Amino acid sequence: MSKSFNPLVEGEGVENLSSAEKDHPNFIDEERYLQLGKGGGAALCKFLQRMQGMSNGFYSVINFNPDNRLRKYQLFFLGISRAAYKSFWDVVTFDITYLTNRHKIPIVVFMGVNHHGQSIFFGAGLISSQDAYTFVWLFQIFLECMNGQTLSAIVTDQDKAIKSAVAIVFPRIRYRFCLWRIMRKLPEKLGSHAQYTCGLKSVIQNCLYDSQTCDEFEKSWQMLLDIYNLHDNAWLRGLYSEWTYWVPAYLKDIFWARMSITRKSENVNTYFDGFLHSKTTVKDFFDQFDSILRRKIDNEDKADFNSFNSMISCISPSLIKKKFQEMYTIAKFKEVQQEFVGMISCNCS
Repeated sequence: MSKSFNPLVEGEGVENLSSAEKDHPNFIDEERYLQLGKGGGAALCKFLQRMQGMSNGFYSVINFNPDNRLRKYQLFFLGISRAAYKSFWDVVTFDITYLTNRHKIPIVVFMGVNHHGQSIFFGAGLISSQDAYTFVWLFQIFLECMNGQTLSAIVTDQDKAIKSAVAIVFPRIRYRFCLWRIMRKLPEKLGSHAQYTCGLKSVIQNCLYDSQTCDEFEKSWQMLLDIYNLHDNAWLRGLYSEWTYWVPAYLKDIFWARMSITRKSENVNTYFDGFLHSKTTVKDFFDQFDSILRRKIDNEDKADFNSFNSMISCISPSLIKKKFQEMYTIAKFKEVQQEFVGMISCNCS
């Protein structure tokens, strides 16, 4: 506060200022209140009432200031999400896409993946601050909503505040940064390098995806820095200091449901596709939330029906493949078939 106030005093003189120093923290404090926008407050109340009437399992928490003003967060969960969590609790993504993309709606989302490989919604929060205290509060409420059943692994953005909150609330789970998001930053961080399109990009990808052991990765990484003279690159140094949180070779021992290395990492975008965009208001979000959930429920119901009532043929008479065919959903069995096809061209050594 003093750094912002003192220059004003030196330039204008304290007697000419329209505000006192004590007013500046108050202004900053005001800005931290959740901005619901026009009609947002009424839409929020109607939404909570509607959801409570639709499901006895609906769960919502509002954090108020001592003077009963809505501050910082609104978190809501649905009964069907709590039921899904009992089956798919092991890997959760915490997505802050709508905070980082300058959307009007300050939403963070807890997501998972079901037995069809579809994105599933566990819960969401509306927040106006992105500090560790806020994320700790959100994670604690998430656990409370899910009856204290903790997860095995979590995937998040590379964010210091989130990392601190995970360490506090989930100290014993496996934690990783979204690799897909890190790789998306390559053009921004290294695109100006003279050899970016002439080998650098491919070498980075090979270093990450083809290294089967930690030693292989370290050797490839050092070779990358040497060949392209990148030892002084601050972004790469920062990544290297946290490699245990994002390098695949260090994380192979944990099931991640493929949520950290593919476009699945953008599941919040695909989940809300067609409903949310950069100009969506809080009011619009609450008005459309029922439709968002209904579409996803219908998609899962259709996938369940198809898996129970039809079967795709095996591409070979393998007995073990027939067992997969009986036990797996159609979407997962297709993935098994792809692995078998890839295996045909492999030479064992």
